[in-house]
Amino acid sequence: MEIFFYGFVGLIALFLIITYAVRFGIDSSKQVKALRSELKEIKKQMKDLDGNKK
Repeated sequence: MEIFFYGFVGLIALFLIITYAVRFGIDSSKQVKALRSELKEIKKQMKDLDGNKK
């Protein structure tokens, strides 16, 4: 009987760990996408400034 209880608690813990990891991964990927878009915008602005100087 104890084995079933420990197995059930282990499955719940595993579920919570996976859920946390997926949420953290999604948040990180959103931040990375935001940083990439910012870098593209900065690069575009630098090209515009360089073009205006010529």
